Amino acid sequence: MTAKTPKSSDYERIGRSMMQIYEGGYANRKRMYRITFIKGLLAGFGSVIGATLIVAIVLWVLSLLGSVPFIDSIRETIETQQPNGF
Repeated sequence: MTAKTPKSSDYERIGRSMMQIYEGGYANRKRMYRITFIKGLLAGFGSVIGATLIVAIVLWVLSLLGSVPFIDSIRETIETQQPNGF
């Protein structure tokens, strides 16, 4: 069985149907705004968690390597420029 690829005219037809539903009052606007807001929050939260995990894994792998020449030179520069050993 082969799947039929949607055409741009299909997407336009679906968009017009959705606008008719929205403008016709069939959908509760407050509920739609609330759902869209929550979806945005969850997408942002998921992006932050995903990026944090990726950075943590990369740092963990780098720590397994011991010393990384480029990063060590930056670390040494920062340490020498910090007053009072901070």
